[in-house]
Amino acid sequence: MPLSVNYSGVKKISREWRWGIVIMYTAAIYAFLPFGPAFWRYVLGHWGSELNYLGVFLACLVGIYFLVYLLFQKQEKNIPVYIAYFFISLACLALLKYMCVCGAERFHLLMYGVLSCMVFWSLKLDIKSKRIYLYTTLLVFLLGAIDELIQGILPMRVFDVRDIFMNWLSSGMGELFIAFVLRPNVTV
Repeated sequence: MPLSVNYSGVKKISREWRWGIVIMYTAAIYAFLPFGPAFWRYVLGHWGSELNYLGVFLACLVGIYFLVYLLFQKQEKNIPVYIAYFFISLACLALLKYMCVCGAERFHLLMYGVLSCMVFWSLKLDIKSKRIYLYTTLLVFLLGAIDELIQGILPMRVFDVRDIFMNWLSSGMGELFIAFVLRPNVTV
């Protein structure tokens, strides 16, 4: 059964559904590429330049959610987990401040961090070793490179190696968060 549901919600999601979610999310990123610049100009024209910081706001919101999750739902008592959370959050904020030139670039952290988590979630059914982090890194790096290759082909977009690097860093932040904060069961 691809999706097992009980009265308390979704109980188990099959491999096919997980990879389907990854494919749909990635396809949505790729499908939006031709419309991104025009959409961003439209949004800035209607809501102003304050929207340039929406990516920072959303990243902070996700960070706060996971802090609340660690404190109240998981009831994490291990201090190194909170130290890792703090340093990863600091690195994300530094990436947003010093690597992002415009507001649209601030969404890289969120988009590719989420993609990294989705790929990890899909791979963890088959890979129980720490190699899962390497495979996730390689796959998300490839998906980010394809994103930039598509942009290089589109007439209104530009290929930028820095964006590939930002996608990869964003993926890495997601994986560091998984490895040191959420700490799933993977073996050596």
